[in-house]
Amino acid sequence: MKKLSYVLSFVFMLATVFVIVGCSASVSAADDTYVTIDINPSIELIVSPREKVLYANPLNEDGELLLANLDLIGLPLEEAIDLIIAESISLGFIDVDSEETIVSVSTISGNFEVGETIRERVKESVNNAFMKRAMMGKAEDKGFTPEFLAEAESYGVTPGFLALVKSVVAVDDTILFEDALLMTQQDLMDILHDAREANREVAQALRDEFFAARQLIFDEYLPQIQALEAQIAAAAEDEDTTDLQAQLDALKVEFKAELTALRDTFHAETEGLKAQIMEQRQLRFMEYSQKVQEYMNQVQSRKDQMQDEIEEFQGKRP
Repeated sequence: MKKLSYVLSFVFMLATVFVIVGCSASVSAADDTYVTIDINPSIELIVSPREKVLYANPLNEDGELLLANLDLIGLPLEEAIDLIIAESISLGFIDVDSEETIVSVSTISGNFEVGETIRERVKESVNNAFMKRAMMGKAEDKGFTPEFLAEAESYGVTPGFLALVKSVVAVDDTILFEDALLMTQQDLMDILHDAREANREVAQALRDEFFAARQLIFDEYLPQIQALEAQIAAAAEDEDTTDLQAQLDALKVEFKAELTALRDTFHAETEGLKAQIMEQRQLRFMEYSQKVQEYMNQVQSRKDQMQDEIEEFQGKRP
């Protein structure tokens, strides 16, 4: 069990490495669209021009729960949206008896026409999902808060682009907020896509470790069980096989207990790993929020300074 714990810890450390080095590879098409969906929970998707989901990531804790048992990668957009709505209902995020449920949708794409098409397709898929369940729900374009709009305006970017920047900074703490603002939309979406691939590598490594440990248990117990079963089967009709049967039963109980213990340990370790990742994500978010506030203060200070200089200059004019 200690070996499993060590490997899980090692894999967690590798996750950070994968996220950092993964940013060097560009795998997204130029016309991919960044989509945010707010129910609440809130999640983000990257969708190809052919309406395939390339990436899915939670934007808050409810989003973590929503996506925990969903594998949306590679699905057609409409099918993915239907699963999102269905899972939101089953988890209680959407009340089936509610008189009104609003799902907010926003998109950003390097290709304006593609982005608009995807946004309308997302809203249409959401509406269809509610319609086929006879529920009072609909999709609307996302409205940003005045504070968020003012923040985007201060940086000279659109609200959608700012949301994308904030998401990238949250998943990769090696990227400074100021640097992310200078990146292209495609660069930012590539980083998100690579982060998803890193998470997939981690998940696969965890599964591989579990199955390897389980195989060791199989190798230890199955030959013994088969040998006892063979002895019992080969015994003569009048031969007493009570002791052999007792050994077999005890061995099977021990075998099942080992498998159960391995499974329980694996689940406990993975849950602990998830909690650790969540804690680090929260810490990064807090650090990021502080950096954003500091940066906003600097921007305001520069604005005040420039205003004073302009007023001083204009006051010297004849």
